[in-house]
Amino acid sequence: MTGIRGIDGTLRHIAVVGASPAGIRTSEALRERGFDGRLTVVDAADGIPPALDAEALPHTTAEGLDLVGRNVRLSGGRTLDFDGLVIATGAAARRPTGLRSGHPAVFALRTFENAENAEDAENTENTENAEGSENAENAESIENAESIESAEVSRALRAALVGGPRVAVVGAGFTGCEVASYCRARGLDVTLVESGAAPLEGVLGTEMGRELAGLHRENGTAVTTGARAVALRPEGVVTADGRLVPADVVVIAAGLAPRTEWLRGSGLDVEDGVLLDATCAAVGASRVVAAGSVARWFNPLFGEVMRVENRNGSEHRSDTMEQAVAAADTLLADGECALSFESLPYFRSEQYGTEIQFVGLATGVPHVVAGTVAEGRFVAVYTDGQLVTGALCVNRPSQLDRYRRMVAARVPVDVVFAPPTVLKSTVRQPT
Repeated sequence: MTGIRGIDGTLRHIAVVGASPAGIRTSEALRERGFDGRLTVVDAADGIPPALDAEALPHTTAEGLDLVGRNVRLSGGRTLDFDGLVIATGAAARRPTGLRSGHPAVFALRTFENAENAEDAENTENTENAEGSENAENAESIENAESIESAEVSRALRAALVGGPRVAVVGAGFTGCEVASYCRARGLDVTLVESGAAPLEGVLGTEMGRELAGLHRENGTAVTTGARAVALRPEGVVTADGRLVPADVVVIAAGLAPRTEWLRGSGLDVEDGVLLDATCAAVGASRVVAAGSVARWFNPLFGEVMRVENRNGSEHRSDTMEQAVAAADTLLADGECALSFESLPYFRSEQYGTEIQFVGLATGVPHVVAGTVAEGRFVAVYTDGQLVTGALCVNRPSQLDRYRRMVAARVPVDVVFAPPTVLKSTVRQPT
């Protein structure tokens, strides 16, 4: 970077819209890197940590963006001028049209933490508070900024599951599958309703998704694929082919929708998130960056544009924090020598006592290279015919780092099937 207020000293006021984990971390990184100008954080709720060195505007909604006039239109008829802008409004639980009314007990989830995890988190939080750790307090504030709504919905859902209701889960991504697992562990009748060909198809691909569908069926979960949910009735969920899935409780786990409504008409490309270049700078705008679940950026590691939905867990928070720091660096660099941000997507989920970990992209063909699918303990490596693109570890946590390095190094396909001595010399080892 060339200056703490931009290359010409005119970066005097930076506005951060959204007190998501990405928004808070970007604000912190700006100060850490020496920005001493005015810093304003806008949040629709009250998720701005008191210790943050910034002007706080809680309970304030961003309603529009004027890139020519360099201002954000706020609720109450106010405007906020800026020299630099950070977009970090995160994402909300997606609620498909037709599934917004018609049933008395519907829960749209962004993420899901089961009761045991929630209790562990609360105990950890109490311990950290008792120790008076400033770092723990800051971490708690960052996490609560975006996850408090998800936690409240998850708690309400757990309360609704008391009494043995029939449950329909719309969407068989990680969140939907985790909810199904939680319900079956409590003896509830559960049906997964998925419009795609298999559970987890969007992350693991069709072949591995179909293999893991067996995990659900073996544990008593009904899996309905190729069935798009189109309406809700008091009796349950209606699919596009006219079938009714009976349910006393309906869970919508259809992924995340980036919060970009306020950016419509601004000139930014906001189709499935704010389009960024490799440095996290908004395409078609100067001194505008974005980070977190709202960002869709060109990832140089894979040579394509992607948006990674931020889930619970330290790995996912770490990735968001790194992107937030990259966004701060780019804003201060002001287009001069800004560095690209590379990210290796990682997902972890536990379902029916099975640990599922995935790193990279599920492009190309998966090859089982260790263990077997039948025994429920295996490693599958994805290749595009030339390079390793991803790896799936099922109940093989000790193998993750090895294959993570392979994906990050973009090693050739023949290395996967090479003797261990060759593999060791080809893949860079941790120092």
